[in-house]
Amino acid sequence: MKDARGIDKQWVVLAELASVLASQGEMVPEEAFFRLRLANNIITYYLLDEHSSFEVLTDAEKELSKVQMILFGLCDDELAKEYLDKMAKAVRNELNVEFPLKKSSFSPEVKKRKNIESIRIKLNKELQTEILGDLSEWYGVIFEFSNELDDTVVIEGNKDKIKNALKDFSIIWKY
Repeated sequence: MKDARGIDKQWVVLAELASVLASQGEMVPEEAFFRLRLANNIITYYLLDEHSSFEVLTDAEKELSKVQMILFGLCDDELAKEYLDKMAKAVRNELNVEFPLKKSSFSPEVKKRKNIESIRIKLNKELQTEILGDLSEWYGVIFEFSNELDDTVVIEGNKDKIKNALKDFSIIWKY
């Protein structure tokens, strides 16, 4: 997994500080939580997407600095000193905390790339692999069994070609 260079740890510290302030009865503005969620999504995107560049993290850093201004303004001296120390360790990547990485339930089988579309179709009965191969050749799209779902076919290709293939495939699909 990619390294977020301490920015993920800064998020954890600030999220903890927001929680502590709220539990002490401080009125933490909704903007702080909004920016924390935004930074969380940016960091998660950076960590999970192998093609994302490090430049993405500058957006997360900007959001976290705004959260810092909000939260540290609400702290008393003792709490501010404690969390400034934690933030310094997080910036140096010395803090041993875990970023709550949430994986999406997005299905990699259903994707959209420029002119290529993918759809999934649940079948009522078992279908032979040879039929899918023949359909792929006839219509110029890819028919394959789903790796994720049983009795499901994934069709991938140009949108118009998929529509044409579905017209004939629907006869098989219905029965």
